Amino acid sequence: MTLTTQQSGFRQPETEQLFKWMQAGESASIIGISGVGKSNLFNHIRDPQTQAQYLGDLNGNTIIIRANFHYVPDFSDRSIYSLILEQLEMLDSDAERLGITPQDIEKISQYHEMLLDSQDDILKVQRYFKLALRILLGQPAKRRLVFLFDQFDDVYQEAEERLFANLRGLREAYKYRISYLVFTRDLIPNLLDLDAAREEFYELLASNVMGLKPYARRDAMSVLERVASRNQFTLIDELRERLYALAGGHAGLLRAALLAVAHHNLNQQIYQDNAVAELLNVPGVDMECDKLWRSLSTLEQKTLMATAQGITATLEDTAVPQLQIKGLLTEGETAVIFSPIFARFIKTQDALWERPLYFDEASRQIWVVGSPAPRLTQLEYRLFQQLYQQAGEVVEKDELISAGWPNAKGGVSDEALIAAIARLRKKIEPDSKNPRFLENVHNQGYMLKIE
Repeated sequence: MTLTTQQSGFRQPETEQLFKWMQAGESASIIGISGVGKSNLFNHIRDPQTQAQYLGDLNGNTIIIRANFHYVPDFSDRSIYSLILEQLEMLDSDAERLGITPQDIEKISQYHEMLLDSQDDILKVQRYFKLALRILLGQPAKRRLVFLFDQFDDVYQEAEERLFANLRGLREAYKYRISYLVFTRDLIPNLLDLDAAREEFYELLASNVMGLKPYARRDAMSVLERVASRNQFTLIDELRERLYALAGGHAGLLRAALLAVAHHNLNQQIYQDNAVAELLNVPGVDMECDKLWRSLSTLEQKTLMATAQGITATLEDTAVPQLQIKGLLTEGETAVIFSPIFARFIKTQDALWERPLYFDEASRQIWVVGSPAPRLTQLEYRLFQQLYQQAGEVVEKDELISAGWPNAKGGVSDEALIAAIARLRKKIEPDSKNPRFLENVHNQGYMLKIE
């Protein structure tokens, strides 16, 4: 099984650190921006040759699987565990190297089917998942499981508390034989207020945090060579250096900028002062910047815009180190945006956070008259989301109760809704006693006004 197309030494500092954590049986949190080449790193880590190079004596006894939660149909325990077991079933292609028998794979498949047949019986779902893992972790006793949890942001925000309690419990049961490498777009504490179960799960990761930054020069040059080769385009040294300087090592921007030169006759313009403007006129380059911009929280966007405009007095103290972890701002006394292309793109964006009421759905952050409101609880978020989707319309009480308490077995009283709305109002209203945005429509429900 050969997964990587990367040269030896690809992302060497990051790869070395990740394998050190695996060897120690540690878990970690990895933060990566859009288009930074995360899939290339996954494939590199999962490649047998890479594992042989970095794992030493643990090679052949370490099973590394990737669960991409972008493909999970919902965030129930059943769906999440099913996605993981699917990946275990796919180990048959590498079974001999890992010492896994066909009978082991068959037993895992059987437990997977039993898990799916369990429907909403949570105890059975958890039991069959644990039994499937026991097949791999029972013998030999030195075997380890490393889970690469990709696109974990939504899982962390949406899944039930018991999922995190169970993942932590598995780690305790097998001590240092299970590791979780959790990949998210943002730092985990920024995603949601920590309940007890999430906090205990995050304790496994908190000491080991890595930012997946844009490529260093050597890896960036390799990207350019592969893209040029696929497109039958001849690269010269001067062009390589120019593209690297403009794109800042960001894999997506490197590719888009090179294709812009190759297909849009920018061979001369790329060396001129207006090169960045010319590149941003090409849809592929603009699209890559837009994708990166939209993957950031509003606080990060606001900080980057202030940096791009040279307004350092308004930089957010908490956002600057986050952006440096992600590699979007350089480290040092004066922080600079990593790419001239992206810096110019930022200057053209609207400051949406300056609206009277703005909801950043990606980060679940509400902005009120230019400032972030306090974080919402999960209940408050569900209520607000329903109101926001029907902004300017009356949302009936029954609709809000269904949205706020989707798993309630019995009835939810009007008093519970009123109390929850009152807590929400305190967070989003400049003056909760004189509501501006969240209006009570007598005997009908509530209306959210966002202007």
